[in-house]
Amino acid sequence: MKEQSIMSAIKQNSLSFSIILALVVNSIRTAHGLALGPVTSTPIISPSVAKADFLKLGSELRGAVDGGAKWLHFSVQDGKMVPKISFGPPIIAACREEFPETVFDVKLGIVEPEKHIASFAKAGANIISVHPESTLQLGAVIHMIEKNGCAPGVVLNPATPVSAVEHVLGSCRVAVVMLVNPGYGGPKYIEVALQKIGELRARCPDLHISVDGGVNGDNAAAFVDAGANVLVAGGSVFKAEDKSEVIRQLQGQAAFVRDGAVNNVMNKAVKTPP
Repeated sequence: MKEQSIMSAIKQNSLSFSIILALVVNSIRTAHGLALGPVTSTPIISPSVAKADFLKLGSELRGAVDGGAKWLHFSVQDGKMVPKISFGPPIIAACREEFPETVFDVKLGIVEPEKHIASFAKAGANIISVHPESTLQLGAVIHMIEKNGCAPGVVLNPATPVSAVEHVLGSCRVAVVMLVNPGYGGPKYIEVALQKIGELRARCPDLHISVDGGVNGDNAAAFVDAGANVLVAGGSVFKAEDKSEVIRQLQGQAAFVRDGAVNNVMNKAVKTPP
């Protein structure tokens, strides 16, 4: 009788521990007290700040956040890793003061990101993603991001295979799949991106998989169907008069996929690069 009681207590404690662990994993809080939350069927819309009108940046971002955007995407470019130069920690810090409850998704298109992780974390980043090509010690950089209180992520350019980051995926919360070569534009490698998204989702069911580089209402459903749950939408949001309507339409892609309409999107969106 005593042994049965002990076994029952062990089972109950084990179950309680499993439940608690699941809750902790799904609500791991990043810097500035914000949780990324679990992967869900409704995509997260992360408008790209670089596409906003910087003369009225505050009102532009306010329109996106009030319109339903849960994340804001900050694409940092240094003129070396990526040919363009965008902005740095001061812009992120200024935006953090205005949007304390919004997840700041910071993508570092810079060489030797390890020299700047602390600055971007202090400025207000919740997520910091880096390119494997940008550093000689990717694993160490991922650890550094986590140590600074942010969720680590990796960025996959069109030519970057999943195998280039597979050794750190277990430590990452986010993977960004690029449709274009950052800073260059050009053709959108949609078919290549879809393959990577599917591979990442099969390997990592709990990974936030983001798509960046020309996401819009014509192709979003294909990415959601492949396994993406974060859509980085720049021009499609910030060029719209009604930002909330565009965000609502993009969020509705999950229902669109469930209705089986994704094949029509694929026929329209996928173009083989020259």
